[in-house]
Amino acid sequence: MRTEQFENWLRGLRGLAESSIQSCLINCRRLERYEGDLDRHFNEDRLQELLARLAYSTEDERRGARQRHQVPICGNVRNGTASLKRDANRYRKFRESGGEPPKNHVPNPARRRSRRVRTPAKSWPEWGQPKNEDILQLAKVLTPLVRFLHPDIVAAVAEDNRQRFAEWRDKFEAIGIDPDIYMWRGSPCAFPGVRRYAGSLEIAWYRKRTASSDFSPSNCLRLDDNDFPKHLWAFVFTGKEFRKKGPQDYQLAHLADHKEHNNRWSQEFDLESETDVPLLFGLYTSPANTAYVPKNFLRPTDCVDTLRALLLRRAYRLYGGICRLAPPPLVEQEVQDSAWHSSRFAWSDPVGEIENLPQFLQYRHEVIDKALSERLAASEKPP
Repeated sequence: MRTEQFENWLRGLRGLAESSIQSCLINCRRLERYEGDLDRHFNEDRLQELLARLAYSTEDERRGARQRHQVPICGNVRNGTASLKRDANRYRKFRESGGEPPKNHVPNPARRRSRRVRTPAKSWPEWGQPKNEDILQLAKVLTPLVRFLHPDIVAAVAEDNRQRFAEWRDKFEAIGIDPDIYMWRGSPCAFPGVRRYAGSLEIAWYRKRTASSDFSPSNCLRLDDNDFPKHLWAFVFTGKEFRKKGPQDYQLAHLADHKEHNNRWSQEFDLESETDVPLLFGLYTSPANTAYVPKNFLRPTDCVDTLRALLLRRAYRLYGGICRLAPPPLVEQEVQDSAWHSSRFAWSDPVGEIENLPQFLQYRHEVIDKALSERLAASEKPP
């Protein structure tokens, strides 16, 4: 990329702020890091093939389609891809212009004379990012410290779901909740019907800052603020429900996304068929979708796709034979790089004993049955 000439060309664009110029340069450098030299792309086809792969529509987002480019995006895929495409287009226009300033930029001499002399705006420096081999070494440090529940515990929850399947399914349908969101065949969801709140309206409703009659959250029995995924772990180790205190310097991490907004399922799973993907709220309390991770590793496991995928593959090795980790049509994603196969890493032994499972199963029955009874009673009241 002709960085200096391109930067000068950008400064000639009418109304383009310094922060926008620096953001454009950063985006173009990221494109080059993952997609190759922009000048080579321009010489080959004027960036047409790259720009085509940088297309990601609202419909793609709705379907959870995979991005076609190689640049990792931590956040909204459609917005991030649109930003990359906009700046790739700018580079193409720069090359097509031969580096000449845009013709529509006509300085106003009178205005220029009236301006005060100001210090040019400065931007944050661009610091280097870890390379793939660096992240691989980080993963080798992390994996022995990650704690997964013993498969016998997950199997007990899946079996209890199987036994309660018909009863709970009928009640869910009676109150208008799609049971497949939580209770697909082989589901290990610990609390069907419980999901994390999302958005200001649900947060206000959960915290009782709005009248309960004014709003009712959809597709759930109740909302939660991140306690319910920890109840099973708490029963396993302490014999009682979670009380806001977990293992020292560890925090619970979800392996695959469970929320509706900005869900990255297309980057985390493959499809066994072209049927619609349901809401993934059931992954929220699934013990097969959680692990305890040292606190100082939480951000890498949240935003580094290769690390997230590695932990999810470990879960498939532990639990894939006793339950179905995600609802159909989602299945385990194939490993693209053999260096990231889970068998190449050291892992700690699964943790937990099943002696406290009866108390947990009784507790969850009480929680779910109570929530179902309350919703059924409310639905039968005359308007």
